[in-house]
Amino acid sequence: MQSLRARLPPIKSLVVFEASARHLSFTRAGQELRVSREAVSRQIRILESHLGVKLFVRLHRALELTQAGEAFHAVVRESLESIARSTDTLQRAGQPAKVTVTATIAITSYWLTPRLPKFRAEHPNAEIRIAVSDAPIDMAAEGIDVGLRYGDGRWPGIKSVHLFDVNSFPVCSPGYVQNSPPIEAPADLVDHTLLNLDGTPHAMEDWNWWLAGSGVQPPASLHILGFDSYANVIQAALDGQGIALGFSGVVSGLLSRGQLVRPMERALSKGYAVYLVVPSGAVLTPNAQKFYDWIRAEARLHVD
Repeated sequence: MQSLRARLPPIKSLVVFEASARHLSFTRAGQELRVSREAVSRQIRILESHLGVKLFVRLHRALELTQAGEAFHAVVRESLESIARSTDTLQRAGQPAKVTVTATIAITSYWLTPRLPKFRAEHPNAEIRIAVSDAPIDMAAEGIDVGLRYGDGRWPGIKSVHLFDVNSFPVCSPGYVQNSPPIEAPADLVDHTLLNLDGTPHAMEDWNWWLAGSGVQPPASLHILGFDSYANVIQAALDGQGIALGFSGVVSGLLSRGQLVRPMERALSKGYAVYLVVPSGAVLTPNAQKFYDWIRAEARLHVD
């Protein structure tokens, strides 16, 4: 029986073929692999010679895969991706028991961080690193194991699991309620300082949205104190500087401890939720899998 090496084409030519077939361009494949177009073309000729079939149809300034090329590309792409995933898993296994997590500022500050002592007590050897960002991170490219995201659950290249739904409602400190005019209806809010989470990603769920959704036409000038970080918004609310929009699940701990109160019961929702996410096709390390399972269990205990 022939050895595996004798039966396989040159590995380098397979990598070059995969990039060329994905881009349908020797030039762009060369740019990705940091080699010249001529070097790419040479590797494709070597591969076609080894196989005895044409993989590409060379057109004027364009490439097309032949039928054989399309079939071969599907096999090569999946095989190389499988090798890459296994390599990543083995490399991680040889490193410290690190779990890298990403989450938004709000989720990190008020949902995840207060719960971390429980996980660390159960798994004292796990090293947790958290990348805090309100903008979606390319998890695969950045080496992120697990994430917590807010949205509709549909992100390209991401596998998501629903954790809990989210509503938004006014919150403030107990002292603010005691020292302010009555807050009985949404219309009363326009006379108060409203603590807003600023920035384009948050505009769909700011005070203008909430008031309009509650039947209140926002005046030309609201009493707004804006921040680009939800942690600052909540700190200002805790300090009695105004009224913030609280998100169910996120501020539940502050409400249960009496640090914040809801001056009215009205709540609105965009229909979004908090999701547990991992890169599609990722193979989690043992500690990352433990963290993933623990997050799901903690979310099942969640009560608004």
